[in-house]
Amino acid sequence: MKSFSDTSFFLVLERILSKDRPKEAPGRWTAAGVTWQYSRHNFEAKDYGFTMEIYEATAAGRNPWSFLYIKEHWWAGRHGDNIRSSHWAKPLNGNRANIMAWFKERQREIEGTL
Repeated sequence: MKSFSDTSFFLVLERILSKDRPKEAPGRWTAAGVTWQYSRHNFEAKDYGFTMEIYEATAAGRNPWSFLYIKEHWWAGRHGDNIRSSHWAKPLNGNRANIMAWFKERQREIEGTL
């Protein structure tokens, strides 16, 4: 993981979400000292639709930071053929190195439990 746009970063991020996100309370949770907020937005028209998933992570304390992760999925037609999928991540505030250090540490913790 070198940056917030690397494929390896998104793989780690998705792994963290699958491990930490509770099934019973999907909108807000805290794991490993970080509070996550999740929302999902949908739109469907006759010939197309889209879904946007938004994750905001916030760490409080001595070196606070916040981070945004967006996933988009567009489809078209009666059968929902995929026409575009994308994702992006961006620090909102705080030190980028502190954010990346948290993700690397969480990755090590998760890999240690496998």
